[in-house]
Amino acid sequence: MSTIIGILVAIWIPDMVLSTIIAMIGSLVLVIALTYKLPVKIFIESLGALFMGAMMGAMLSFMTTNYLELSIVFFTTIYIASVIMAIGLWNKEEYPIFRKAIPSTIIVTVSLAVLILGVSTVATTLGTSDEKEKIEQHHH
Repeated sequence: MSTIIGILVAIWIPDMVLSTIIAMIGSLVLVIALTYKLPVKIFIESLGALFMGAMMGAMLSFMTTNYLELSIVFFTTIYIASVIMAIGLWNKEEYPIFRKAIPSTIIVTVSLAVLILGVSTVATTLGTSDEKEKIEQHHH
């Protein structure tokens, strides 16, 4: 989660230090909200992942030149998959079959998120290639 937050914040704020700080604060707020009433060990583990993810996300955004869309899609997909795994493992005792441990609302939400992510990525990629084509034609 914090890696994709770092990437997105760095896109909006073009300063590495400032975007890293804001990504860490934003990730911290989400970690506190998501781990509320969970054991302290989970919160501490999440804090470690938060700091590394937010810093790495900001740096990835600044270092990525040609694959920004791929980076966003990849890390968002990893986040969605890890959330599904966490939900399934969390409910493992109540539902021995992994598929039944994931609520149908989560499946619908994830499906919509993946669809929106795919469509927006394709639209962005096509828009970027059209702009590059126009720029190249203008220079000739």
